[in-house]
Amino acid sequence: MRMTTIKTRPFDIATMRITPAQVDLITGSIQRHLGRSAQIWLFGSRLDDLKRGGDLDLYVEADPQPILEAVRCKVELEAQLDLPVDLVVRGRDDASPIALIAKLEGRRL
Repeated sequence: MRMTTIKTRPFDIATMRITPAQVDLITGSIQRHLGRSAQIWLFGSRLDDLKRGGDLDLYVEADPQPILEAVRCKVELEAQLDLPVDLVVRGRDDASPIALIAKLEGRRL
């Protein structure tokens, strides 16, 4: 397996259409369900100030967890944020196309 190093953009709340309180809810829920060492990226339309509405696209790299924990996390986030959430959970150092898009175009929380 070939390892790919991806340079990610740093967290900057000014470039996202979510509030600091929402960031806290997101990170808290993901850490509770998927582990404290989970790494989180926000990507998609919430990074574009010219767009309105839209769902919340989250890419998470975490140690293996039961699939039910990812489902619980998604349900909890949608209830707390009152937004649709697309939650992609993968193992560490995933090099799939969605991982590359999320890491290159997204913002790490």
